[in-house]
Amino acid sequence: VTPAAAALLGLRAGIPVATGSGDNMMSALGAGATAEGRLVVSLGTSGTLFGYSSVPVVDPTGAVAPFCDATGGYLPLLCTMNCTQVVAEVAAMLGGRPHEELAAEAASVPPGCGGVRFLPYLVGERSPNWPKASGALTGLRPGSLSAPGVLYRAAVEGATYSLLAGVHRMNELGLPPPTELAVVGGGSKSALWRQTIADVFGVPVRRPVEAESAALGAALQAAALVAGVPTKGYVAAHPPAYADD
Repeated sequence: VTPAAAALLGLRAGIPVATGSGDNMMSALGAGATAEGRLVVSLGTSGTLFGYSSVPVVDPTGAVAPFCDATGGYLPLLCTMNCTQVVAEVAAMLGGRPHEELAAEAASVPPGCGGVRFLPYLVGERSPNWPKASGALTGLRPGSLSAPGVLYRAAVEGATYSLLAGVHRMNELGLPPPTELAVVGGGSKSALWRQTIADVFGVPVRRPVEAESAALGAALQAAALVAGVPTKGYVAAHPPAYADD
């Protein structure tokens, strides 16, 4: 903090000031995604998928955004518009039953839901760029609509496959396939959803203990500044703690 800024803000001159960054860039720090191989999946109203790259990843179609990260590298990112809200919509349709109950029923449904597919485009979609798309249930058979677990699992799988398409696109653009996923956001609390992601992506899934990974990332950046070391090295030396599941 400069003397002029200190006088204006009532702070002590000389306080170190970190550069800061965007929410997803900070979330990458908080989830330990500072090297190629680990991607972060954030399950919120929107679904996001991002990870470190040493080189720019530029997608002519616009599906993958060519962001920079908070360590001097790059952060290719895909964002879908339909994620946890799709699952919440099914829960509401089923009388507002608790997610825990529905997830327990869905856990007994085999992957693939017997052919039932939930296209999750309830509010259109940006990845792919289909703003006028709508959601759809396909593959219905007698009894499908009376099986809450099937509908709930189909919603989880539909939102997950949208994110998987993002990984495939990143691979086409040169980003190596992930070896591990860190799952954050509200949907990460669901063991069913974490297992679905692990099955669909075919890699280990880990959930950071600190749910607010972006806030943790900002703290790590500030700590690196105070310690006088590069952010990337500091994060590597202080990896996030993961839930033991």
